[in-house]
Amino acid sequence: MAKPEPTYSTRLRAANLQRANEEFAVKPLSLMEQFRKVKRRLPIFLAAIIACMLLAAALGLFVKPSYEAKTTLVVHQLPADPNNTATVGQRVDIDTESSIAGSKIVTQEAAERVDAGNASLPSDLRANLQVSGHSQTAIMDIYVTDASAQRAADLANAVAQSYLDQRSENIEKLVEGYQATIESQIDATSSQAAKTALEERQAQIAITSVYPGRIISPAAAPTVAETRGTPIYLLIGLVAGSLIGAFAAFFADRRDPKVSYPDRFEEIANRPVSLVSSANQAEGIRRTLRRIGAPEGDLAAGGINGITIHSNEPRLSSIVYEQLKQVLPAKSVNFATASAFEAIESGSSVKRVIAAKAPLVVETSAKTELSKLMLAAEGTGVIFIIASAESSYKALRDLFEAAVFEEGTIIVPVFLT
Repeated sequence: MAKPEPTYSTRLRAANLQRANEEFAVKPLSLMEQFRKVKRRLPIFLAAIIACMLLAAALGLFVKPSYEAKTTLVVHQLPADPNNTATVGQRVDIDTESSIAGSKIVTQEAAERVDAGNASLPSDLRANLQVSGHSQTAIMDIYVTDASAQRAADLANAVAQSYLDQRSENIEKLVEGYQATIESQIDATSSQAAKTALEERQAQIAITSVYPGRIISPAAAPTVAETRGTPIYLLIGLVAGSLIGAFAAFFADRRDPKVSYPDRFEEIANRPVSLVSSANQAEGIRRTLRRIGAPEGDLAAGGINGITIHSNEPRLSSIVYEQLKQVLPAKSVNFATASAFEAIESGSSVKRVIAAKAPLVVETSAKTELSKLMLAAEGTGVIFIIASAESSYKALRDLFEAAVFEEGTIIVPVFLT
């Protein structure tokens, strides 16, 4: 069976709906709109900023200043193994040496040099020590942070010296090992020529430098503390307070039991809101009529059977109803008050009455059953859902969640300011 062609009125209503959706499409919230949400709860936002800044300022007063001292040293190459030509000209592995300089044995000895009676100093030193080597060089920097400027310098120099002492001991043991190896080779050979060559090599090792390196820039007591000053703490408090305040303001705005603002109504309806100002209600109604495709108030020409008006507050419905009576041509539009609409029986009677009197403006009651309200909206083709700042957020949210209007019905949220 062939599907019947849609009537002219149906096609015109669909065109109006598409135009309304395109012209008044809901756009993602911009940064400015988010800012307005926070601005509405400005006292909460400012209170969070002030509290965080005061807390940060107090923290800045109690935090002890810290000082960072730096010692720079150069690491000499290890002596070559006379029995291993691969070790000749071998470069210093500065990353490995940096790890050794920060090792437990070095920091333990450095702490004892500075304050032998302080049992916690070795672990404190390791926690506040940083050793970094310059890539592709034999240069090493040692940084120590401490509450005392002088002790920071003393510890940095002590770590450098302890590292050099440890390296010097290792080099001496290395050279002694080389000497012992050659000595055993001399004892094992009977060839005078071989003994002479080994003795020459032994002599070369004897004059090998065992100097581990040297401090090229000893640390001096720093004069400027590394700790953040009060302005920095205040800035941190400002940033933290702004973030916390924005979240708190946004949360408070979401928890408001009243609609309060047009954009909250828009979020509930998931549609753009038509604003009707108390200063010029007639103009606001005309703009709303333009939105549904009846800019001159001629509903029939726009393919509209009428307008259903609904609000949880009878006062708001009455305001819009009376304004429509003034704006729409009285001779071409019929009007039905809330009491007259309630007298119509639910079911097919609602649509029959609307069709018989179209175009018809219907005022519904706050107590109108949802099923009857949907029938009225489907019969007229347009429904105005009215709210104000004092309207219940939950009641409106429940209405939009529960109502399932026929496809093609134009739903217009109207906010009275």
